[in-house]
Amino acid sequence: MAATNQAPAKNAPPPPPPQVFRVGTYATEYNDQDATVTMTTGQVNYPNFTIGSNGWLRGLYFLFECVTSSNAATTVFKADAPFSAIAKIAFLDVGGREIFGPLGGFDWATLMAFGGYHNIGDPRSDLAYSVTAGSGGTGGSFTMVMYLPLEIVGRDALGDIENKSTSSSFRVVVVLDASTNIYTTAPTTLGTVRLRIVEDGYTEPEAADAQGRPLSQAPPAVGTVQYWTSEPASLNAGAAKYNVQNGISYSIRNLIFKLSDNTGSRAQGDADWPDPVTLSYGKIQLFQRYQKIWNSRQGKAFGLTNTTADSGIGALVATSPATLSRFNGVYPVWFTGDFDLAPGAELRNGYLVTKSGTALTWAGTINGSGTHTLNVLSNYIVSPGNDPARLRASR
Repeated sequence: MAATNQAPAKNAPPPPPPQVFRVGTYATEYNDQDATVTMTTGQVNYPNFTIGSNGWLRGLYFLFECVTSSNAATTVFKADAPFSAIAKIAFLDVGGREIFGPLGGFDWATLMAFGGYHNIGDPRSDLAYSVTAGSGGTGGSFTMVMYLPLEIVGRDALGDIENKSTSSSFRVVVVLDASTNIYTTAPTTLGTVRLRIVEDGYTEPEAADAQGRPLSQAPPAVGTVQYWTSEPASLNAGAAKYNVQNGISYSIRNLIFKLSDNTGSRAQGDADWPDPVTLSYGKIQLFQRYQKIWNSRQGKAFGLTNTTADSGIGALVATSPATLSRFNGVYPVWFTGDFDLAPGAELRNGYLVTKSGTALTWAGTINGSGTHTLNVLSNYIVSPGNDPARLRASR
């Protein structure tokens, strides 16, 4: 008898959807780079670092260790030190475009503190953080762990970067700054600064689990990239207004404003900070915020309980406790609190979705006199097709 083709059974169940990306992966760390340079009175370039392939890249840890010996000077750190030891940090994609930076070390520290990537992101609160001032033999030494984030949200790995190629690599550029930008009084002999870079990532998923259920091979909205960029603006004392440039036409996740006077002092910038500041998007006033209200809000959101600003850096490196304080002259705006109380607990529903041609304006009356610098750190997200709906999570 000739074989006959049988029609598929009616009401056959559809194949199961793939499990979410994190189900099929393992979190991994990979010790990638290790280089030591000697600090001088000029900037020193670290070797160009190429990042080894690891599957999916969440971010990078940077361990900086400056070691001095036989010091006889009364070492004093500058106001932004030890973070000012980093003159430049940049992360470049395989085509050479900067995804992260270029930024200086202090700005890097503030985005770690306020970016919403860790429960406590401030590098001053890190258990490995140490700074030695004064006349001891190791005066001028410091250790700090910095994190360069690529992943946007850990819950579903949005923003992780595919890092599988051995023929084309991501690159990191790091420049050590001159000793004159780190110390007011330098140690007798300038130290060596060892840098070790550790990859933070996930393995490639298997095709299916042990029961045959398919596994997602990529995070949601694969190809999504977050950027951190910096833009300085020169503003005179008195009524001032500035339109933010970076990130316009994309979804903005964070903004961090920093004001300093014409000597570069953030402490004076804090004293001269407008009270209030108005932030507007087009015809919409997002807020008109008093300085003390702003400080109260960042304290509540980020758990800041130490009322001495800049504790643990610059002249206050020996202050105890050295953590959980705000930064002089630094005022963050976060759009990342729409899932839980903590910034970074986000469903991506609260991002500031911007359009080309619509102004995002910071305005206020700067106190004091002379020229000030308003620096703006913008954290914005480019999704596939620049479609904000691709970013939003359902739970």
